[in-house]
Amino acid sequence: MGKKKDGLHICMVSSEFPPKWGGVGNGVHFQSNVFAKWGYKIDIITRKMKGVTRPKQHKNITIHEVDWLYAPMFFTTSFGRNSVKKIVELGNPYDVVHVHSNMALLYKKHYNQITSPIVSTMHGTWVGERSMLRLQDISFNDIKSINDLAIKYVSPIFDKYEDYALSYSNAATCDSIQEHNANLARPGVKNIYGKDRIVRIPEGVDVDQFHPRNFQDGFFESYGAKKNDNTVVSVARLAGRKRVDLMINAWKYVAKKNKHAKLMVVGEGPQEAKLKAMARDLHLEKSVLFTDKLPFKELMAAYASADIFSWHSVWEGQGLVISESLASGTPCVSPRVGGAPEMISHGNDGYVHEVFDLKNQAKYILKLLADDDMRAEFSKTGRKRMVKDWSWQVIVERYDKLYRKVMKDEKKVV
Repeated sequence: MGKKKDGLHICMVSSEFPPKWGGVGNGVHFQSNVFAKWGYKIDIITRKMKGVTRPKQHKNITIHEVDWLYAPMFFTTSFGRNSVKKIVELGNPYDVVHVHSNMALLYKKHYNQITSPIVSTMHGTWVGERSMLRLQDISFNDIKSINDLAIKYVSPIFDKYEDYALSYSNAATCDSIQEHNANLARPGVKNIYGKDRIVRIPEGVDVDQFHPRNFQDGFFESYGAKKNDNTVVSVARLAGRKRVDLMINAWKYVAKKNKHAKLMVVGEGPQEAKLKAMARDLHLEKSVLFTDKLPFKELMAAYASADIFSWHSVWEGQGLVISESLASGTPCVSPRVGGAPEMISHGNDGYVHEVFDLKNQAKYILKLLADDDMRAEFSKTGRKRMVKDWSWQVIVERYDKLYRKVMKDEKKVV
């Protein structure tokens, strides 16, 4: 799409932004760049990070860094508070302020201090995240697990700030139908601008960067796979609710029937040592290979070079790794979490199974690994669907319509 004739001035408030990648940072980066190419002026307010070099941005994107409290959970409100302070200092010049929750949370008074219309995207919720986090999933021998402990026991303090985002924003968007329904059902939550102001708009995927052309023959050989091995890539932070242990347990059934299959676990986190020990105890150390966290270009190659993508997270706001895999031409096998049932067309470009159903997960993986023609057909179908319905070029059109809708609102005092 070409430039808009009346380009808007948008402020994106996001605690994550490259080089700090993640579901939120990834989405804000790609979304902002599409708007910038349209001719929109985009200001990014993000956390100040020591010792990082940010990648070069489009000329229409300006980055403002703010301080934040370096403490689990409490960084969400401190970053939110300092972001609002920065917006006020800049003179509230925006057509719309787009706050990317739940890692940027505003106090009730902030909805008055920001004079522009506010759109809040709920990239999942803390109540949802802690709902599937068990105490036994937390590794107490790693300092990084303090984040999981905080989510489990401290996050209830912050539920009210999520309620504020849903109630006082001019519009609140949710990444998946599952999260949309959950937010509509939150007790006492009612958006002051109307019944239709909590809506589902998913995160998109950059179909130009996540592309089958990133395929590299023999990519996984440097990580321990052999030339003719079948490779299944699983991308996840090695912590808490991501439940990589379930993926490894499902792999027992795969490895038993396919001696040439390798599970490539991409990621880092506090459970790394525990998961590697688990693989050894199950005699899967030659079948389950860990790559650590990969640089962005290598991650794109990993997606495109694998035969299948699979994981076993037990809760997601959406699960961007699925759309990234499908856009890369890689069929997916996923539990029914977040946006998986929306992103995967069951039996056409991948398979969806119930959470904790390890045998069906293994069955679908084995079925795909055994049929080269099926994988090739699934690859084409998945890629085509991502380009047509899930690319950021398509998703930002929906956000643009929402922005223009809320710009007509008379600002309400809360």
